[in-house]
Amino acid sequence: MTHRSPNGGAVVPLRHEAVLEAVAAIRAAGVLGRSPRRARLLEYLVDRELSGHGDEIKPHAIAVEVFDRDPRLETGRAGVVRSEIGRLREALARFYALADPELPVIEIPDGSCRATLRPGPGEAGPPPSPGWWRVALLAGLVLLLILPVLWQAHLRHDRDEIIAAAARPIEEAPYQVLRVAVLPLRAEGRLAGLEDLAFGLAAEIATDLATRPWIAVSAPSDVARAAETADYLLRGRLIWRSEALLAQLELISFPERRTVWTTFQRIGDSAEAVRAAERDAVGHILRRLGAAHRMGPDQVGSPPPRQSAGGLPELSCLMGVHRYLATPAAPAHAELGLCLGRLVEGHPGLGEAWAALALVRLDEARFGRNLRSGPDAVAAAWSDAARASAQALRLAPKGLMTLQAAAMLAIEGPARDPESFRFHAARLLELYPHHPPSLALIGSRIAAFEGRWDEGLALVAQALRLEPDPPGWFHVAPALHALMGPDAVAAREAVRPLDPSGSRVERLLVGLAEARNRSAPPEAQAGLTGLAAWTAPGGLAAADALGDALGAGAAAFVRSRGYAPALQAELLRQIAAAGPVAPAP
Repeated sequence: MTHRSPNGGAVVPLRHEAVLEAVAAIRAAGVLGRSPRRARLLEYLVDRELSGHGDEIKPHAIAVEVFDRDPRLETGRAGVVRSEIGRLREALARFYALADPELPVIEIPDGSCRATLRPGPGEAGPPPSPGWWRVALLAGLVLLLILPVLWQAHLRHDRDEIIAAAARPIEEAPYQVLRVAVLPLRAEGRLAGLEDLAFGLAAEIATDLATRPWIAVSAPSDVARAAETADYLLRGRLIWRSEALLAQLELISFPERRTVWTTFQRIGDSAEAVRAAERDAVGHILRRLGAAHRMGPDQVGSPPPRQSAGGLPELSCLMGVHRYLATPAAPAHAELGLCLGRLVEGHPGLGEAWAALALVRLDEARFGRNLRSGPDAVAAAWSDAARASAQALRLAPKGLMTLQAAAMLAIEGPARDPESFRFHAARLLELYPHHPPSLALIGSRIAAFEGRWDEGLALVAQALRLEPDPPGWFHVAPALHALMGPDAVAAREAVRPLDPSGSRVERLLVGLAEARNRSAPPEAQAGLTGLAAWTAPGGLAAADALGDALGAGAAAFVRSRGYAPALQAELLRQIAAAGPVAPAP
């Protein structure tokens, strides 16, 4: 490919490598914003021109090959393509206003979908003299050495920006963020696993809605709580009748409590039918909300596809993980790991099942929940979690549970990998920016394991703003932060929302806060005081065996968590200072 030199009639060769360097420089400059679609569009247009197929570029081809539009649909396609071409044209103009004049120029003329490529204004005349080849070679080697460093710094900056953006109040978003509360579906009828299906269906609908940056989902306890904070409420029933599933869903707007969409349909008796009904319901809800609030077609989109395999029992097993995540300490979940293990053995390509299994195995390794017997059970749980997470990343790389499991494994697992954690954390918050459990999960890890308290607590605060009825574990990071301070009253208040019957972390924090409150009168002390709270059901020591083993068990647990050094040291100090404390009279 050649072009006339800007200083006369000489012909200047336009090297493909130089054009690709210009594309990389444009991406690194940040002028394309956070939209991955705009970067894909630039690469597509340039690739078509360099390969000699520029004349094949049409709005239809761009919509299908770049924007992943259904080739059978025509509505709104040309408008979306023109809009993105216009934004890319403006981004290129901003870049070249300050760019290195040696870079080739990539332009998109007005009214055209094609890119034009030409040498930069500083690239004139004949190529460099052969006498400079050593200098050029040296410069190339230096560039090869520093480019990876610069690229990694650019990626870290992008990830930090995504995480920071997720913590900003939704009122500061460039568009209206709708708050949609999703209640668990009521299960009606006699079918094994129906409650898991009903709870899981509501949770997955909420997850699919959360992929839209203009929707923030929550899971309030009832309609009254939803009415306090939400713009819309989704509720309904899953019914087993006449050997088939039926679903009734209702979308209500607040504050007028007006039904804006409802459906009552026969689903059938297969996993595929449930998945189809779920996708159909999410599509209807997105279109209804998008139309009511003037969202463009590219902002509404289609609900993401979900995998299915087997029949209703297999689907019930898979969806059982959602009830587990809501109440992980419940005895009813003892068989979930075994069930999911059988599911991935029978259907090894089911990425969502691998992700669910990874979360269950992570809880085995971290907290000993439903830990299997045998030597080195904890080490085996970590190994199984790593294998399941790797499979999930391969088969369902954009799944919410996939990214949650990968992030936790990276920051809490034996092979601690903070860089991988930041990658998965940013990806999770980019794809599900207003999903409270994900915000709380990532925020608490950034705070407690990386020691970046301001950044982590900002994410947790965002989760607490969006979720009217947060579970106790949402408050773990704020409680840890309060316990690191000198104010015993503040520490006691910070642990109030925790669930002492929940995880070991919550029980330990309650115990330490009580230990700092020994000076209070007996009537102000609730139940167990001090580290005796560690002996609640599921703890490491029996209530009648308080002594050195109690503090040693708590200290060993803290060391196993891998917290940031300052937090670990303070918790160990407080455990040593608390000592064994008997139950309050």
